[in-house]
Amino acid sequence: MDVFALREKVVSDYKQYIESFVRIRDERIDGFVQEELRKGALWPEAILQLNPAYQPGPTLDDLAAKGSLLPETARFFRLRDGNPIRLFHHQHEAIQIASRRESFVVMTGTGSGKSLTYLIPIYDHILRNHPERHQVRAIIVYPMNALINSQHQALSDYAAQAGGSAIRFDKYTGQERDEQRQRILDNPPHILLTNYVMLEYMMVRPTERHFTDRATANLEFLILDELHTYRGRQGADVAMLVRRVRERAGNPRMLHIGTSATMVSEGTRAERKAAAAEVAAKLFGVVVKPENVVDETLRQAVRVPCPQNAESLRAAVEAPLSEETAEVFIHHPLAAWVEETFGVAMEDGRLVRHEPITLAEGVRQLSERTGLPESVCVEKLQSILSAGNRIQTDYDEPVFAFRLHQFLAAGGTVYATLEAGASRYLSLQGEYYAPGSKGRLLYPLAFCRECGQEYYLVNRSKGEPKRMTPRLPLFDSENEEGGVQPGYFALNEGEVWSEAHQAELPDFWFDERKGERQIKRDYKPCLPEKLRAAANAMIGDSGDGDGERAEGCSSLNLFFFACAAGPPTTGQKRMISVS
Repeated sequence: MDVFALREKVVSDYKQYIESFVRIRDERIDGFVQEELRKGALWPEAILQLNPAYQPGPTLDDLAAKGSLLPETARFFRLRDGNPIRLFHHQHEAIQIASRRESFVVMTGTGSGKSLTYLIPIYDHILRNHPERHQVRAIIVYPMNALINSQHQALSDYAAQAGGSAIRFDKYTGQERDEQRQRILDNPPHILLTNYVMLEYMMVRPTERHFTDRATANLEFLILDELHTYRGRQGADVAMLVRRVRERAGNPRMLHIGTSATMVSEGTRAERKAAAAEVAAKLFGVVVKPENVVDETLRQAVRVPCPQNAESLRAAVEAPLSEETAEVFIHHPLAAWVEETFGVAMEDGRLVRHEPITLAEGVRQLSERTGLPESVCVEKLQSILSAGNRIQTDYDEPVFAFRLHQFLAAGGTVYATLEAGASRYLSLQGEYYAPGSKGRLLYPLAFCRECGQEYYLVNRSKGEPKRMTPRLPLFDSENEEGGVQPGYFALNEGEVWSEAHQAELPDFWFDERKGERQIKRDYKPCLPEKLRAAANAMIGDSGDGDGERAEGCSSLNLFFFACAAGPPTTGQKRMISVS
């Protein structure tokens, strides 16, 4: 799959979808919106993140030979081709902490193999300590069932490759059929994969309490995956749940393990570790030492130095990739520049992940340094990135595993000051005042679905002083604030409203009385009313009044359209038919 072509297709389709229902009558507003869309207001440039290479550690067979792991554990966790797994440095560090029976947190990026940091020590510990007991020994809590299903499949693949497993594992998500759930209840697995909602049920449902009860369980591991998802009130709920589980299990030596790709991003390495340890300690309710926060140890995947001058970098861009092999790729100078630009950076003498930048920014940098056109640079960058993603390393992983993050906004509202159409300030940001102004309010605009006429969304005060303040785009008659009348303002530019337009009002606004078509009494207050107001929202005493003016702002003639019994409908024609 060409991820770059896919990104262009997704953005193009979304752009066509957005533009299909954007209809704006005012040329200046329409030009403003089109320019903002062109600059990517709803689809900014894609951010490119290159997964860095991790410092290697020993293989599982090496650890088994030293007695750190059982041979059965090393045989269970193997690559697809049957070769032993070579751990990353951070995985080995975490397994060593687990062997000391100390709680820890693994704070590494996506694709760093965080699950092995707890699955390997759990599996090995159960093998060493009465695997014949049919009791839940480890509960692994995931924030989403999709993660549970993925992890269960991975364990099933390991078991199939190993020809079976002495350690039983199962998932308990609430989506199991009755026979599956009964099987788990009758014969509890050693390792239970679940979510925090089901863990709560294990505490309160009589049929499931034996998963955590001290009389029938021997719970020794409690793992929370994706720690950063537990925050706010949900985090407090999960923290209390963990404490209840520990109290119910009655095991003071229970090991608590957490994983997170992103939890703390500011400060020095020591400060980040201390902050992560503090967060984990609050969540688990146990001591987590800062030195037991395991972070990434990175290395450079490319074996040649990055080109340092324009000539050598230009030659690197123009140099072809002679063949798609790992050995050729890691000695290509353009690959070195890509890794340094998108992958890793040096911080205090240690390699860390590079701060994410957009692909467009990388193209611009390469073009400026080489003098080559951006069209050439983007083609070469996409080519080298795609090749690096196809070529596999000895670890059965891509040399350059990268992610292209494309954010799509759901759309927004145009905001404008209450000034003449040719001079009013326009913005897509929901600020209350226009920048650099004194009292000039910004109002959200709505547009007629049929003709594109713009309307200010306002609340008109019923008391003194008379003001016209912005209101939210969504109209909710039951929850509107008191003392105001919700409605719409329209600049009296052109023929926005006249007596002749009354014939275009919806039929249900009228009654036939004595052969005359008259507006119903309940709808008369909703007829457009001519007012004069200033940019600071002050309204004159009458349609001809000037109003209290904001500094440097003149008052304007406007029409006020009051909201009827509900939000406007297309049946109300152009004057209050808005999107």
